[in-house]
This record gives sequence, C-alpha cells and structure tokens, in this order.
Amino acid sequence: MLKLPLKVNSLLVKSLISFLAIIALLASFNFLSFAFFKTNIEREIIQNNRVALKTAADRYEKHISIIKTMLFKLYQNEQVVSFGRQLAAKDPGAVNYLKPADIVESIRRDINNPFLYMDNVFVYYAAASFTVDKNGTGDAARTFSQFYVSEPYTLGFWNRQFSQAATTQLLPNRLFSIVSSDKQNKQLIPMTVKLPGYPHMIISMLDAGQLYESFYGNNGPAFTIVHSNGSVIFDSSGPGTASKPIPLAEDQDYTLQDNTYYFTYDSEETNLTYMTSVPYSSIASQIRKLEVTLLVLFAVSVAIAAAASVVFSRKINAPVKQIIASLRFRSPEVVSSSIYEFKLINEISRELIRERNEIHEDLQSKTSLLTDFGYISKLKKLASGSNEWKDTIVQNRPFRIVLFQLHIRTSRHQAMPAKPDRLTYAARECIDLMFAEPFPNSRTLQMESNQLVSVVFGDDRRDLLERTLAALKAIFDQDSGHYAVTAAVSSFYPEGSDFNLAYRETLERARQARLQDGMQLIWDDVREVHHFVFTAQEEQELYSHLQEGGGAACVQLVVRMLEHMARKEAFRGQYRTFAQGVAAKVLKVTDKAKIEPEPAGQLSDMVADLEDCFTLDDYKRFLEKFIVVAAEAVKRRRDEKDPVVEFFFAYLEEHYSEDLSLDSVADRMNMSSTYLSAYIKEKTGTNFSDHLNNVRIRQAKEMLAGTNMSIRDIGEKIGYRNDTSFIRMFKKSSGLTPGDYRKRAALEGNAGLQL
Repeated sequence: MLKLPLKVNSLLVKSLISFLAIIALLASFNFLSFAFFKTNIEREIIQNNRVALKTAADRYEKHISIIKTMLFKLYQNEQVVSFGRQLAAKDPGAVNYLKPADIVESIRRDINNPFLYMDNVFVYYAAASFTVDKNGTGDAARTFSQFYVSEPYTLGFWNRQFSQAATTQLLPNRLFSIVSSDKQNKQLIPMTVKLPGYPHMIISMLDAGQLYESFYGNNGPAFTIVHSNGSVIFDSSGPGTASKPIPLAEDQDYTLQDNTYYFTYDSEETNLTYMTSVPYSSIASQIRKLEVTLLVLFAVSVAIAAAASVVFSRKINAPVKQIIASLRFRSPEVVSSSIYEFKLINEISRELIRERNEIHEDLQSKTSLLTDFGYISKLKKLASGSNEWKDTIVQNRPFRIVLFQLHIRTSRHQAMPAKPDRLTYAARECIDLMFAEPFPNSRTLQMESNQLVSVVFGDDRRDLLERTLAALKAIFDQDSGHYAVTAAVSSFYPEGSDFNLAYRETLERARQARLQDGMQLIWDDVREVHHFVFTAQEEQELYSHLQEGGGAACVQLVVRMLEHMARKEAFRGQYRTFAQGVAAKVLKVTDKAKIEPEPAGQLSDMVADLEDCFTLDDYKRFLEKFIVVAAEAVKRRRDEKDPVVEFFFAYLEEHYSEDLSLDSVADRMNMSSTYLSAYIKEKTGTNFSDHLNNVRIRQAKEMLAGTNMSIRDIGEKIGYRNDTSFIRMFKKSSGLTPGDYRKRAALEGNAGLQL
C-alpha cells in the first residue's frame, strides 16, 4: 500500500488536536459549572423552599377565605336564623322541625364539593343544645360525646366559644373519633363562625390530612401552621405538638438553627404563621455525594474522550490517505474503510463512470425521442438551445398536419372503464399503423393527454389522405362508446418552417367541431356563429320556474334553446358552455333554496356527466334530468309545512294590492321586522321585497294579457302608486316594458303560442 509521510499539518494531527481542544474546552466548562453549582446550590435550595412555602401558604389562605365566606352565608341563612329563634323561644309547639331538612340539604351540597375538603358542618343552637349537620339533627351533648369525639372539643368547649369576642376562629387540629355509617378516626381542623346577638354558631370540620396533601404534599419537609396566640393549628408530625419560637431577623423569612433551616411566612389577614424546616445535614450530605459523583464522572469522561479522539482520528485519516495516494499515483486501488461515507464516496466514483457509459449508450438510442421533441417544439414554437439534431427537423419539405382531438368519456357508469392514457396510446398506435404504408415519412406525436398530431410529408395527395382518414373513422367509430374523435386537417404547406402556423390552424378548426357521436373530419374553416344565451326575460322565467319547483317549464325553455342551437349548427364547445351555464344557474337557485344534502350531493356529482355528452340527445337528457332533480328538491323544500311561511305567502296573495311594507306585514304577524326578514330569507332563499314584487308582477302579466286596462290602472291595482315605479320594476323582472309585454302577448296569442 502506498503511504504518505506524517506531517504536522496532516489530517491526523489536525483532527487529533481539534478533538483534544474540544475536550479541554468542555473540561474547563464542566469545572467552572461545577464550581458555580457548588457555590449556588445552597442558595437555590433556600429559594426553592421559600417559594414552596409561599405557594402552600397562599393556597391555605385562599381556602380559608372561601370557607369563611361560605360559613357566613350559611350563618345568615334565613332558615338557619328563623329556626334558631323558634328554638330560643322554648315553645315546643312553635318549633317547625321541618326547617332543618332544607338546612341539612344545603350543608350536604357544600360537603359534597370535593375541593372544599370539609368533613362536616354543624349549626349549633346553644339555647336548645341542638345541632344540625350533614347527618341530620340531634342533641348537642350526644353529638359531641358520641359521634364527633375529641379532646378538648367537648360540649362545654363549644359553649365557652359564645363568650369569645372573635367572630371567626381557626382552632388547632385534633384526632376525632367519628361515628356515622362506620367508625373512623380523622385529623380535623375546627373553624367557627358566630356573630353577637345570634343564638347559634357554625362549626366547620376541615380535613387536615387532605388539605396538607393537596396544598403542600406528603413528601415535603416538616410543615407547621401556628396562630399568633401561640397555638399550633397544624403540624405534619402530628396533632398536639408544641410550637418552638423561631427568632428571625427583621428583613428575613428564614434562619439556620441547630443545623436546620427554618422558613416562615406570616399572614396579616388570618394572623397565621406558616413554617417549614429542612435539616442542613441532609443537604450537606447530598452535596458531598454529588461532588464525588461529578468528579468521578468528569475523570472518566476525559479519559474516554481522549481515547476516542485518537481512535476516531486514525479511522478518519487512514482512508483519506488511501484516497489521496490513489489520486496522486492514479492507482485504481479500492479504499477499505468501516466508515459509511468513505465507502459511499468510493461507490459513487465507480458508479459515475458506469453511468457515464450508460448515458452515452442511451443517448444513441434516444434519437427518436429527441426528434419527437423537436417536432413538438416546432409545432408549439418552443425555444431550444440545442442544435445537435436541428438538421433532422428543419427540412424544407411540403406537409400537412392532422390533429386528432380525443373526447374521452368519463366512464363513471361503465362496467369496465378504460384508462384515458391507454386509450390515447391505442389511438396513436392505430394512427401510426394506418399512416405507415401510404405516408412512410409521417410522424405522430402526442401533444396533450388527449391530443395527437400527425405530420404528413410529401406532395399534396388529398385523395389518399381522405381514404386513409375514412379507414381510420371506421375503426374509431367502433370505439365510440369510449371516446369521440375530431380530426382537423390543415392546409397544404410547401415550406417546412410553417409548422406552428399549421398547428394553430388545426387547433382553430378542431374548435369548430359539431355535435357528433363518432369521428368527425374537418377540412375547411367554418363560419363563426353567434353566441347562444338566454334573453333577460327567458333567464327570469327560468329562475322563477325553478324557485317555484316548475321543472317541466324549465326543461321546455332549455330544450327550445338547444334545438335553436342545433338549427344554427352551433359548435360542440358552445353546447358545453351553454350546458355549464344552465347548470351553474340551477345550482345557484338550489343553494339559495337550501335544499336537502342528498339531492345537493346528487346534483354536484351529476355535473361530471357533462363529459359524456357528445350528441344533442345527450345534452337534452342530461339537462332534463339535472333540472328535474333540482326542481323537485326545490319544490319539496317549498312544500315543507311551515305555518309562518304559509301565512306569509297567503297574506301577500290577498293583500298585494295594498301599500305593504315589511313593518306592516311583521306587525300583522306579531313579529319584529328584523326577525321576519331573516326568517323568510332563511326558509325560502328570497327576501321580502322580491317575494312581493314577484306576486305583483305575476298579477300584472295576467292583467296585461287578459284585460284592456291601462298600464297606470294595472299598476295602481297591484299596489304601485307610481306608474314609473311599476314600469321600472316590471322591466327589471321580465326584461320588457308593460306595453311591449302586452304587444308580445297579443302577437303570440294570435299565433296560438303560449307565452
């Protein structure tokens, strides 16, 4: 193997130095981080304990405030107060013992709230020695001696509380023996509420264990709550523990005594002091263990990193040396390395050589494809920077172009649908086969997914081309169930440079195709026919009939236009544009009418069937089915029984001749005008003024066609007080003035036609 001398600036030395520098940098960073961590860990522990204590104290304070508010509300409850007065009167006949049932229900609702952490609430009436709690009513002496028993919370203790000045008190927690459905012991914190002049007191029993677990957690340091009078309200080590005064500096909330950190938080609102204690010995022990662990890990990490740096540097350097030696001495030596990237480089270099040879061979076989591309570029007038095969394309030979436009059926309803790309490929193969013998120099190209172009070189032999296309027509007509073909033939061009002009000519002639189920041949340009659209009156009639669900009348209008287009020999594209326009108008009406989702989805799916329309009968069948489905859906929507809508239409039919307004109709229907307008718009898809105008214009048409009344009198009779407004609204609705409409009605009546 060829070797290179090791130098100071070699990859091995540079990579090894870089790795060692990174190790040194990380080592120094870890050392400084460890020193900083050791210095600040005690401070962080203190801060974390202060935050934890303050969070727990805030939770206790908020909870005590909530409980206090709830107890005062119960204390001043009218039933609680009135029942206490009845008991204080000491007249058994005047006491309504049904009142406590509501009090018990109220207490149970509060007790059942799991977030209040209350075991029970007592309403104690001292004058009658009577209690009400979640379990019902009973004698106070029996309650506190048998059911909720704890020292020193006896009946005498609770009686002495009436002589205390404080309105609320939070008392030290004690272990209570509770007898209800079963016997259990619980740590409870009593809380009392009383007011001067009232003969009763509220006693709430807070579950000390649940409060501690929810607000502080069982795994934390020792936790104590001390009242300002020195009594211990709660101690996590157990009830009855005496509090130890902790002297603190004026500006501090923690201190270190007897190798223990004490943290305190004072509440001015409740006069409570919250305190936690963390032994310093446990903190120091943890820090020492952490120091030893970090030092060991640091030493091991540096040793492993140094060894890995040497090994990895050698693994990187060895294949690089082989590659350099191979390039320097031009040796075809295969590089051996366990590193994936070096193997990949070696494989890629050999693969590139192999691909170069394959590409060269492939280019030789792709001359035909390049030629096709050249023809397409010339036909579409695409710019190209390649001149290698230009001479094979630009030949001054006379030619014709035949463009085959395939109108492929969507095949949604066919049992065995054919794929469009396969149909186009089969058509191209058939054209090549038919053109091969009579026109050996012809070439067929696929310009689009459904468009083929055949370039026929040679003298102008139109008769031969006609016979060839006739034979193709016989073949394509056998597959008319899958597609229809339009074959547009260009003029004869003596110069080969006119490819683009000939292509644009065939495109224009293909656009002039008529409706025909089968192959259609177009040799000459056809005179442009006018556009086919509904008149304003016909469009208004279409909308009116659709909104009323009159499918037959709409179909009659559309079929009349289709037959007119057939007489005028409209183009295939004009039929498609007209049908799409009608479908869009119908969908607009159904959308406004808010038809049911099923027919709406059916109409949406039916639009795709336009792709299968190739004859006049196809368009008639499609539009008839489309309009009937839409009209029936609209009619079903209109026929839905809605008393408000029915009354609204009936009222318009009876009073259209009056000076109606939205406010007057709404007042008649005992609704607000805003609500009525929105309701009618939502249910019918049309606003109030359009409904009123439709009724009036319909009545006007009947009078114009069937009476000799003047236009002014007709306008006044249907509710228009100004003949100018009547004429403007009539023309907007029907597209004609009242006078022109009357003349047209008279002419069509004389001709026996229905208007």
